[in-house]
Amino acid sequence: MKILIVDDSKPIFMMVSQMLEELGHEGIWAENGEDAVNKVNEHGSAIELVLLDWNMPVMDGLEFLKKNGAENFCKAPIVMMTTENKPEKIQEALKNGAMDYIMKPFTADILENKIEMVCD
Repeated sequence: MKILIVDDSKPIFMMVSQMLEELGHEGIWAENGEDAVNKVNEHGSAIELVLLDWNMPVMDGLEFLKKNGAENFCKAPIVMMTTENKPEKIQEALKNGAMDYIMKPFTADILENKIEMVCD
């Protein structure tokens, strides 16, 4: 499965990508929401899941969700991958189209369970 990892931190991308590879998936990196829009347009339906960071420059995760809500360019499920733990922030992401969220830092087991939950 091709999974778009949207995070402005290359070390986070490398860590998540390695976890995904060990689970048999391929990680594609986008540095911010704007880059993610371009990657979704480039790869289309090949992207089966988006792991989306909240806090990024250029276009943050919530802005990406709102743009997708208005334009519906991304058909894949979107999971927020964040340090944001305030219930109102999580509710706002879910209200704007995120299917679920995963708190950083996380383990490969947690990631695998989340993928199975939203993609099966």
